[in-house]
Amino acid sequence: MQLPVRPARRQLGVSLIETMVGLTLGLLITLIVTQVWGSFEGQKQRTISSSSAQVNGVLALTELEQDLRNAGAGLTDSAAFDCTSVFSYYESSGTVVSPMPAYVGGGMSMIPVQITDGGSGSDRLTIKRSGDLLGAIPATITQPMPSSSAELNISATTGFVDGDTVLAIDSATGSCTVMLVTQVQGAAMKLQHNPGTANTNNPPNSFQSSNGWPAYATGAKVLKMGQLISHTFAVDSSNQLMLTDNSTPLASTTSTLAADIVSLQAQYGIANTGSQDVNAWVDATTSTGWDTLDSAKVKRIKAVRLVIVARSSKRENSDVTLPCTNATGTVVNANGPCVWADAEPVINLSADADWKKYRYRVYKTIIPLRNIIWAGV
Repeated sequence: MQLPVRPARRQLGVSLIETMVGLTLGLLITLIVTQVWGSFEGQKQRTISSSSAQVNGVLALTELEQDLRNAGAGLTDSAAFDCTSVFSYYESSGTVVSPMPAYVGGGMSMIPVQITDGGSGSDRLTIKRSGDLLGAIPATITQPMPSSSAELNISATTGFVDGDTVLAIDSATGSCTVMLVTQVQGAAMKLQHNPGTANTNNPPNSFQSSNGWPAYATGAKVLKMGQLISHTFAVDSSNQLMLTDNSTPLASTTSTLAADIVSLQAQYGIANTGSQDVNAWVDATTSTGWDTLDSAKVKRIKAVRLVIVARSSKRENSDVTLPCTNATGTVVNANGPCVWADAEPVINLSADADWKKYRYRVYKTIIPLRNIIWAGV
C-alpha cells in the first residue's frame, strides 16, 4: 500500500545567511552614520571655536579702541606732559597711600598713551585721561606758593568748584602736585587746599616737608583734573586680555576682558614737531628710541596702530594655519600670521610649538588720538 506524500512544511523565520547579511548591512549603516555624525560634530566644533575666537577678538579690539579714543581727555593743556615728578597723596580713614596708583611712574604718569614693548611677546598698553572730561580753563599762579602753604593765588577761578582735584604744574622744574580744592574764593581769586578732610589729597605739612614736596613759582599752571583714570591692558600667561584699573586711590583692580587672545601689538604713529600728520609708525623699543618718552616725544604721538590676534580654543590634529607669505608665496613671517604690509609689527607665536594647529582671527585698526590733536599740541 502506497502511503500518501505529505507536502513539505513551509519554512518559518530567517536563515543564518540572511541573519549574517542583515547584521553586515546594519554594521555598515551604523559605521556610515557614525562617520557622518563625527564629521558633522568636528565641523560644528570648528565653527563654534572659530566663532568664539571672532567674538573674543572683536570684544578685545572694541574695549581697547574705546579707551584709546578717550586718551588724554580733560588734559586741556600740554603743560601736563612736562611733568617729570608727580607728587600725589590720598588719605581715607587713617589709611595713607602715596603715590596714588594712577600716578605711579612719576613723570610718565601724565602721558595719555604709553606702550611697553613685549619683545617677541605681547605689548602692554597704558591709557590715561581725566575723570573730568570738560575740565576748566587752565589758570596761572600769580604769587609764589611755598610747599607749606595751603593757598593758591591764581589768574581765574572760573570752572573750579569745591571738591575738585587739580594739578599744579611747574614746567620749568618738571614738578607737579595733585591737590584737592577745599574752598574756592572767587572774589579773592584763590583756591584753598587744606589738609584734614575725611578723604583728601592734601597731606599735612610734616608729610610734605619730610618727602620733599615742591613749592610753585609765579607762572606755574593749575589744571582741573578730576580723578585720573588709568587703565593698563596686557595679555597674561593664560592668553587672557587683562585690564588693570589704577584709578581708585587706594588700590588697583584687575579683571579679565577676553579669553584666547594670543597677541597684542601696538605702535606709535608719530608726526614731525609742530605737525598733526603721521609720517611714521614706530615700536616702543630701544632701537627706535621710543622706549622712553618725554614731553617733546609725547606731543608728536598722534595715533596708535593696534593689532589683536585671537585664537580658536580647539586644537586640530594637523596644521591648519600656515606662516605668513607675500603675493609671490615667499614666507615673510615663519612664526605667525600676516598683519600689515610693513615689516613691523611681527606676530610671533612660536612660543607654542603647536601654534599651526590652531585657527586665528587677526584684527587691526588705527586710532587717532583726537584729544591730543584737538588740543593742538
